[in-house]
Amino acid sequence: MVFFAGMRWIIMLAALLSGCAKIDPAKDDKSPSRDRPVAEYRDTTVLDMHDGSHLSWKLKTLHLVKWPKSDLVRAEPVDMVVFDSLGAPLIWVTADSGAVDEPMNFLMAKGHVHGKSRKGMDLQTDSLRWNRAGNHVSTDARVRVVSEDGDILTGKGFVSDANLNNWQILSDVKGVFQKVDERTQALDSTPAPKSDTVKGKP
Repeated sequence: MVFFAGMRWIIMLAALLSGCAKIDPAKDDKSPSRDRPVAEYRDTTVLDMHDGSHLSWKLKTLHLVKWPKSDLVRAEPVDMVVFDSLGAPLIWVTADSGAVDEPMNFLMAKGHVHGKSRKGMDLQTDSLRWNRAGNHVSTDARVRVVSEDGDILTGKGFVSDANLNNWQILSDVKGVFQKVDERTQALDSTPAPKSDTVKGKP
């Protein structure tokens, strides 16, 4: 699964922002040194991004802005839902702010980042980055993860596939595990898999 649809959403976003930019008249001067955004929108905004015919993700924010000499589109805050190919919600992500580059090579979320997968995995960290090249998410910051089984793990550094199904905490890992005895007994009672190989006598 890919988080984003590619360049099509940039065209849609540019069209939206060019028609909805709000400029403060008090700041409307002729000073060449004053930086002004290329486009800006300050209001509740919901963007639906499609990959072909299906909805890829939906972003809700209060402030969208693109500055000159930057290929980043910034949003504050981030409230995003990612959908699977059948249109069902797959991942929920919220953060204080976020930025995405126009070529769609990466997405960065910062500040009180909270991600939750459909299967129940819960992630909290201060920053999270999605990379298009490997379609994975990662961070060097500290993380707190609650697994689908309710285990609580903390540590520093995190990497996962984009669906938050297969993930790893990279260092300083500490954990609190739920129902350890029951799970151990279940593992002990599971028959060992039969081997297809036959060992000969010495």
